[in-house]
Amino acid sequence: MDTRFEDIVLLEVAKSNTTLVAIENAPGMASVVLMTPGRDISVDELESVSRAISHAFIELYGDDYLPAFEVTSPGLDRVLKTAWELELFAGRFVRVATKESREPIIGTLGASDGDSLHVTVLGVDRVFDMRQVTKISLWDEILGGACEG
Repeated sequence: MDTRFEDIVLLEVAKSNTTLVAIENAPGMASVVLMTPGRDISVDELESVSRAISHAFIELYGDDYLPAFEVTSPGLDRVLKTAWELELFAGRFVRVATKESREPIIGTLGASDGDSLHVTVLGVDRVFDMRQVTKISLWDEILGGACEG
C-alpha cells in the first residue's frame, strides 16, 4: 500500500470522531475500517471520512494516483486479529473458539495481556490461554451473531 494513502487516512481519521481499526489491503482495493467507541458508526460518518480521504489525496497527488478504497465498519462478525483490536473492542460481545472446547464461548471481551484473554460469561470472568484460542470474533447480541461461511 502506498504510504501516502495511509498517511492521509491517518490524518483524516484524526480529524473525525472515529477510530481507525485497520487499513486492510486486498488485490486492487484497500479497506479502511472505522468504529466509534461506545456506539455503532453511522453510514454518514463513513461517507464523510471517505470523501475527506478522497479530497485530500486528490488535492495533494492528483486523481490518477488515488487508489481504489472503501471505508467500512468492522462488521457484526469481524475476526479480531491483533492486540490493538482486542483493546478497541473490550466490553463488546465476542465469540471465542478454543482448541479445548467443542462449542464457542460467548461473552463480554475483557482484558488481554498477550498470554491470556479474559471473557465474562454470565457474570463469571473466564481466562483463556491465548495459545489455546483459535478464533475471536465480534458477536451481535441481538441478531445472535452473523453467519460464518
